[in-house]
Amino acid sequence: MTPTLPPGGAFVVLVVEDEQDHAALIQAAFAYRDFPCVVYVTGSSEEAIDYLLGRWPFNRRAINPLPSVIILDLGLPGLGGLDFMRWMGTRRDSWATTPVVVFTGNTEPEVAARASALGAREVMVKPKDFTELVDVVEQVLRRWQHDIA
Repeated sequence: MTPTLPPGGAFVVLVVEDEQDHAALIQAAFAYRDFPCVVYVTGSSEEAIDYLLGRWPFNRRAINPLPSVIILDLGLPGLGGLDFMRWMGTRRDSWATTPVVVFTGNTEPEVAARASALGAREVMVKPKDFTELVDVVEQVLRRWQHDIA
């Protein structure tokens, strides 16, 4: 897949997280070390679907570019994270192969196995402290930025 990058070649991260505090911490972790990326947040799977499909209010790709990587929470209300991954698996759009990295609070191996079976490239337990979160998002950025370069 060749990701769509905004002008200037920024790496685009789409965070799908319903808990605003968690989303803000992930955004702050990317900003903390001034990582070369742009982070967009959607609060649900349904909103992420609208983002990927370019539906209003995400219908302008110049300001809502397709992601280079998706960071997905599994415990989402409505359409859950695993259901979102099933939906992505049915798509034939260019973005359907975008790497999905699952950040979850669930430590059960079965959950990680299901997410992996549905196409998650990585499944990570949400770090408990900010320093660890910064290290984890740096690993994600470096790993997937390298993968698409």
